[in-house]
Amino acid sequence: MADQRSRRRSHQRSPRRDTRRRHPLGWALSALALLALGTGLSACAPRHTRYLFGTLQTDPANAAREQAAGLTLASLPIAWNRYEPAPGVFDPGYAATVRGQIARLRAAGLQLELDPGLASPPDWLLDLPGARYLDQYGDAFPDCANLVFSAQVRDRARDYLARVAADLGPAAFRAVRIGIDDSGEFSYPAAGPTGRTNAYWAFDAAAQGTGAALPPGTAPNPYPGWRPGQTSYQGREFTTTQVTTWYDWYLGALSGAVDWQLNTLRAVGFQGLLRVLVPGTGYHPAELTGEIAAHLDGSVEPTLTAQGVGFYLTLGQLTHLPGVQIVSTALVDGTGQPADNPCEPGDDTVDTRSPQATQVYSWSSTRWVARAARQNGFALLGGESAGTQVSPYRPGVMAAAARQMAACGLTDLMWAFDHNLYDGTPGSSLADYSAVVHSYG
Repeated sequence: MADQRSRRRSHQRSPRRDTRRRHPLGWALSALALLALGTGLSACAPRHTRYLFGTLQTDPANAAREQAAGLTLASLPIAWNRYEPAPGVFDPGYAATVRGQIARLRAAGLQLELDPGLASPPDWLLDLPGARYLDQYGDAFPDCANLVFSAQVRDRARDYLARVAADLGPAAFRAVRIGIDDSGEFSYPAAGPTGRTNAYWAFDAAAQGTGAALPPGTAPNPYPGWRPGQTSYQGREFTTTQVTTWYDWYLGALSGAVDWQLNTLRAVGFQGLLRVLVPGTGYHPAELTGEIAAHLDGSVEPTLTAQGVGFYLTLGQLTHLPGVQIVSTALVDGTGQPADNPCEPGDDTVDTRSPQATQVYSWSSTRWVARAARQNGFALLGGESAGTQVSPYRPGVMAAAARQMAACGLTDLMWAFDHNLYDGTPGSSLADYSAVVHSYG
């Protein structure tokens, strides 16, 4: 099975020049049922009477022992390229294998979340015109489907998700994971095959208004042909106000693709939680202000602005459907001073949109995302550890993640990854996890 989540990257901010600032139920769920899931309804971090714990990429062979250790959740990734190896041709053997895994995990008493595999698109899809993201340098991203600007990709993805729902049964899943980039998270892709930074993925024909139509509801490019870094457009000065308009369009298109996923999953029958995966910190307002002034040339923040990871902005652009959960995928990612600091009671007074809120430069990723989510009206939050490919695990790391979970009002913790409970990774054994689970009752 494709190891999509092991491709998770760091979306941490680069160090600043000032080193002191380093940087499965029908949704007839009532308000009472939402409270039972631990939404929390206050602006500050609520305390939950019961937290839920699980792993990413859960091996069904480990399910019974994990349930006995106190874990209640499991994550099941599937791969689109295996499920639909040719257009409209679905592999019955693969679907049967997945159904068998579902049965084993549920028989062990675990609640399931589904990673539907949109981050593992089949080659036949990527070969369609406009199906790959294209940046301003003319480079195509190799293995990520263009869910933002390609109506054809969205149509194919909708048909695939409908088939998955019909084959697997939406009621089998407590939740479904939502994301856009090649790691399946709320972001544009990072650098392409050439490794160039400052790659903006809005230069395919549809995005530029020169080819196939955009997906319904996606606004047209306000300045077709303009490229980040250019100070003129069609023979005239290109002002920073115009740069802001273009960048607002770029962010809005990304958020619109997440909204499309949320609505599509509801439409094909998934009525449980919809977990929007938010990676790292992203950038803060001051970085965006500097990049706008520099016409997005990458001189201030060469990667994160191009990835669109301004979560204090993009979370506010999402539709507030019932059951949408904002998930920080960066617990214990090593960010903040001190590292991995938890949320604090005064955080709810901080305006994440203000460049003057400089205290946030010392916050951990999870602390920042929790405040940005609540400020944008989302009360239902969850968390995942970042994984050793982002920050090495160490003795006590699980307890540190749980402290962040509780202090930031998250309802659950998913550990990245299941195999780390058994492979000798420091501080990440099943015994370590069980001790933490039982300490949180």
